[in-house]
Amino acid sequence: MKLFNKQYSQPGTKPGTISQSDVVNYTVSLIDYNKTDIEDHTVLELATCRDFIANTNVTWIHVQGNPSAEAMITLAKGLNIHELHIEDILNNGQRPKVELNEDQIFIILNLPLSDKGVTKIEQVSLFITKNTLISFCSGAFMPFENVIDRLMANVGKIRKLPADYLMYSLIDTTIDYGFPLLEAYAETIQTIEDELLNTKDRAILTRIHALRKEVLLVRRRIWPHRDLIGDILREEENSVISKNTILHMKDCYDHVESIKDTLESYHEMTQGLMEFYLTSVNLKLNDVIKFLTIFTTVFIPPTFIVGVYGMNFDSSISPFNMPELGWKYGYLGVLGLMAISITGMLIFFKKRRWI
Repeated sequence: MKLFNKQYSQPGTKPGTISQSDVVNYTVSLIDYNKTDIEDHTVLELATCRDFIANTNVTWIHVQGNPSAEAMITLAKGLNIHELHIEDILNNGQRPKVELNEDQIFIILNLPLSDKGVTKIEQVSLFITKNTLISFCSGAFMPFENVIDRLMANVGKIRKLPADYLMYSLIDTTIDYGFPLLEAYAETIQTIEDELLNTKDRAILTRIHALRKEVLLVRRRIWPHRDLIGDILREEENSVISKNTILHMKDCYDHVESIKDTLESYHEMTQGLMEFYLTSVNLKLNDVIKFLTIFTTVFIPPTFIVGVYGMNFDSSISPFNMPELGWKYGYLGVLGLMAISITGMLIFFKKRRWI
């Protein structure tokens, strides 16, 4: 996961400057529905979507991938979307936010995904008017298949309520994608904990550091959702959002709080794993130093004895010049003295519980 993953226009360019992505690859789907009827269309160009917006049905236009700048400009002119909003949609990596106007709402969300152990954040943008919702999702993954299934099967309230309830459903779905990611993090943390108990491989420290950085980055991308939903909950004068939808948004707020708190816990746990690893390494180092110290200390008396008897004094000159060198069992006596000194040191260390 990249540390900096924001697209932007060059410094000094005019606000609202629309830059084209290097890769233009997108699909457009349109669902037009009311309480009793629903139509599902796959359209080739965004410009053709304007024909459906004039009716009284709820119209959901979803753009998946990276649309062209020309198509976005055409759509913006037909729907009165501000050029700054188009710039934010095309330049992925924006901070989650909500802009509430009297007759339209613009929302940017971050979609956390985990694919085979790789975490990535895609951008979801929503533009809502009274009867129309336009959603944009970068990347190839379509996150709203379950919402489409509910619409087609006419399950729950989604077909019976205006476009603002569809907006709530998409926000709720986007936020709830954080829970599978939390589950993946929990499994990774548990695996690392088990490995730490069995091995002190230095590669584990690298994995812990990478996981800790990733959790911190995801937490920073998820955190602004709390303020975003809070702004919606505090909105009183808006023709797009009904009181019923605001009540449902409180559930999204609770989910964001839950994900945020869990990510904070995981961040603290990864810090604890790192401290546990470093403590284990220090304990192992202390054991090595302890062994070397005991080994050195045990052999200090024999070394002293060897050093004393390594001095070359002639016993024929003086009877005090190591007369034991002429003894029949002098060599064995020295070895025995060395053995006694080593044994005594070991017994002393054992009684002090140093070994």
